[in-house]
Amino acid sequence: MLELILIDPLNRERLARDYQKRIRNTTITDSDEIIKVYNDLADIMDYYEPDQEIRKEDPLNYGDDRLLLEVREALNKLKKF
Repeated sequence: MLELILIDPLNRERLARDYQKRIRNTTITDSDEIIKVYNDLADIMDYYEPDQEIRKEDPLNYGDDRLLLEVREALNKLKKF
């Protein structure tokens, strides 16, 4: 799902929200470090807002560029495990 976020801009917002739901509604039995990466990314995605006009309303919100950066960083961390 994370890799799809990187390559499917038309569905990026839906994929990000689906990822958050899955992480928050699933019991993960991996190591604590892996669970932390998944949860941290889901929390960071709370501030993802693809609409530039809406993003202006809150300085914590960010767009696609940062989302892609955060997803890549999470994938890199996960690959180390």
